[in-house]
Amino acid sequence: MRSFRKKIRNLKTDTMAWFSSKDFKQLMVFVLVVVSFSLSIVYTNVKTYNPQLAAYIGHDDSIDYVKMYFGEPVWGIRAYRPLVPLLARLVPDLPDWLFTGQRSFDLFTRVAMKFGIVNFFFLLGACVALYFLQRGFGMSYFESFLGGMLFLSSQTVIRSAGLPMADTAFFFFFLLCMISIQRNNLWWLLFAHTIGVLAKELVILSIPLILLSLFPWRRKAGMLFVLVPGLLLYGVVRVKFALSPLDDYITGGTLRYCPTQLLRLITPNGLINVFLSFGFAWIPALYALARCKIPLLLKRWSWLILIIFMGVLLGRGDLGRSTFNAFPVVIPLASLGLSCWLKKGLEEKGRFDEIQRA
Repeated sequence: MRSFRKKIRNLKTDTMAWFSSKDFKQLMVFVLVVVSFSLSIVYTNVKTYNPQLAAYIGHDDSIDYVKMYFGEPVWGIRAYRPLVPLLARLVPDLPDWLFTGQRSFDLFTRVAMKFGIVNFFFLLGACVALYFLQRGFGMSYFESFLGGMLFLSSQTVIRSAGLPMADTAFFFFFLLCMISIQRNNLWWLLFAHTIGVLAKELVILSIPLILLSLFPWRRKAGMLFVLVPGLLLYGVVRVKFALSPLDDYITGGTLRYCPTQLLRLITPNGLINVFLSFGFAWIPALYALARCKIPLLLKRWSWLILIIFMGVLLGRGDLGRSTFNAFPVVIPLASLGLSCWLKKGLEEKGRFDEIQRA
């Protein structure tokens, strides 16, 4: 009993010490900046959302998620992603005084605001998770903060983070899976993957990341076993909503889109879309791979970029959005690359260490 009480006292002491530590204060500064950016991104997307134009600007999947919100049947892979529409339905109806004067929104915009509230919290959670993932790689506060800003300023996030879509939920749960693998936490991995498959099935990308991790094969087998409940749940959801003839996901029919995707990829428009997925962040990311000293785990996980490109060729989605799924690797690499450039520029003046310590 005394031992248990002592552990409780030590836990309280450690918790209070962390809340008063420099790390906590730095995290709070990061969160405040992220909240400011995220609110602007989500509100702008909600304010300008028009379901009648969504199909013409690359957001046609948002229409399906809105249909799911209203309980209408949806065919294709989006029918297997019920989490975000379900959470949006749980959001209470917003008061009428929010929709008067210059904020006179129609029914679809009110629904979009519910999705926006859900996506705001997922976007905030994704930024915080990305911060901890980078810190887990041994990156400094400056580099982790920079990574968060690169993520928020990316085209995919700015263009669609607040819309009725499942992308931000996928970002959050995929990052949570990566942190769980990085920190060797099976319980968090079980939670993140099992719930994450209901947001977007691409969290199964955790499988190659486990295989590329630095753990012994016995531990890798244990992590793979933890993913089984999520895979079974996804199978049950697919059976529940019936396999659609329009859905070629995880079927042999996917291969027939490879030539078409390859032709799209090598066109100027396709190359521009891939480039704009991260913009000029590609340059410091590739520089970091070639010239900088990067953590071994991050270097091994860099194979995710190639895996994503293979998925882009096999799928038939938007090239830019699909490529952006490699962000948990590209963003930290870009942060390290920019940090290396900054270090080279300031080390002669002796100021880089001062910036890192700030």
